[in-house]
Amino acid sequence: MTLLVGSLTLMAGVITSVVLYQSYKQVEHISVNHTLNVARIAQRSISRNMELLSLALDSLAWRYRHTQLHRMPAQQQLEFLLGEKIEAGYIAAQGIIDADGERVVGSPVLDEIMPGNFSGRDFFDGPRQDARGTLFISSPQAVRLERRAQVIVLSKRLVHVDGSFGGVVFMVLYLDYFRQLFEAMSLEKNAVMSLYSVEGVAYMRLPYDEAFIGSRVENAPQLQKLLAASAPAEGSYFTRSQQDGVQRLYTYVRVPQTRWVVFIGHTKAALFREWMRMFYAVVFLMALFSTAAFYLISRVREELFRRSKLDQQLEEQARTDKLTTLLNRRALDEVLQEAWHKCQRNDSARFAVLFADVDFFKLYNDTYGHKAGDYALVAVARCIKGAVSRHCDRAGRYGGEEFVVLLDEADAEGAMHVGKLILAALQAQKIPHERSPFGRLTISIGVACLERGVHRSVDEIIKAADEALYQAKHEGRNRVRLYQATAKVVPAEWQLSSANS
Repeated sequence: MTLLVGSLTLMAGVITSVVLYQSYKQVEHISVNHTLNVARIAQRSISRNMELLSLALDSLAWRYRHTQLHRMPAQQQLEFLLGEKIEAGYIAAQGIIDADGERVVGSPVLDEIMPGNFSGRDFFDGPRQDARGTLFISSPQAVRLERRAQVIVLSKRLVHVDGSFGGVVFMVLYLDYFRQLFEAMSLEKNAVMSLYSVEGVAYMRLPYDEAFIGSRVENAPQLQKLLAASAPAEGSYFTRSQQDGVQRLYTYVRVPQTRWVVFIGHTKAALFREWMRMFYAVVFLMALFSTAAFYLISRVREELFRRSKLDQQLEEQARTDKLTTLLNRRALDEVLQEAWHKCQRNDSARFAVLFADVDFFKLYNDTYGHKAGDYALVAVARCIKGAVSRHCDRAGRYGGEEFVVLLDEADAEGAMHVGKLILAALQAQKIPHERSPFGRLTISIGVACLERGVHRSVDEIIKAADEALYQAKHEGRNRVRLYQATAKVVPAEWQLSSANS
């Protein structure tokens, strides 16, 4: 009995230890993902605002090159150039510098915070040496207005008509922007959040310490390694802070189109507080083996169920076209093959295929832009979904502006009816298309039905529907055509006239 009890106790201890270790790693994994997600939120906010400010500088450069600018009075020039305000609460000043480093125009406050020639300043020399015209971000600088403040300067290169350096457009941004952004992240009490450049220069840190701004990383080889250009774009690690000696989980994410890296550090004690409580509870309840086992097994089952649901969601996403939410090409090929094999097993089974193509779509993209083209494809997909109402039918994006619809147990009449519904639904959308003879967005559809003894593969049915589509295009578009094996393509069954649009 002692041996049995000892064996059971040892087994319970081994099982408990294994489960505790797995749960520890799971908490660690969840903590890493959660912290990375918070860092990504900050990263995207910074990236989006830097993009907006870059566009604001482009707008300022465009206004500077305005042909009527030099005919305006000085005050009107200033209002014309600097009248537009982007994120005005965080922008201290804006201005334009010529190729010699002299200020051409700028906010009046520049006389106080940045007097004199700008040659030799990093935000002037950087764009002058970099012909790519990208956004340059200066090192932190301290200025004094009503109070002492930390700022950075964003600048972009101006070029002459011949491509030579013509000066710099710039704006001065308060670092309080990053401070308020980080404070809005609602981190735990002892967490830290910081922003470094890849050169190791500190731009912001919470808890806030003004002396930290502008300092460089020293005696921190692991951090310097992560800041290197060859380091991954994001990651995590455990280490003990040099500032306060607290062990933390640090995650980092690089900010695209900048040389910045966002760091977030959560204390290990806070991250694993719940896990430690569970650990003590399990140790205390080891005598009650059955209860503890049931509790741990239920936890494992919940985790397996969660992962199973996640796998199902990922599988569904892998079969769906991201833009239109219809089936993608791979999933469409699978359902077509399934329909073909079903008809091979059952002589009474049948199906029809609709092959649709948006008319003059390239001209639509060229006229309205690719974003509008995406919206148009989404509208077409919505019309197809509305027309294909049976659960057994499938619709998918075949590629580009082409769509395929599989109608299970449908004859030619039923398939033509569905094609009519799609054309009518798209006509009701009244999407303008000025380069189409119909004046609006239209679609052509080819229909093919399974012909036993004629079609030897599903590819031949697709090809037949494609030939009917080609005939519909040839006869003027905006119509449905039915393919027949004996006479290739029968006369047009139905067409929406442009007069009814």
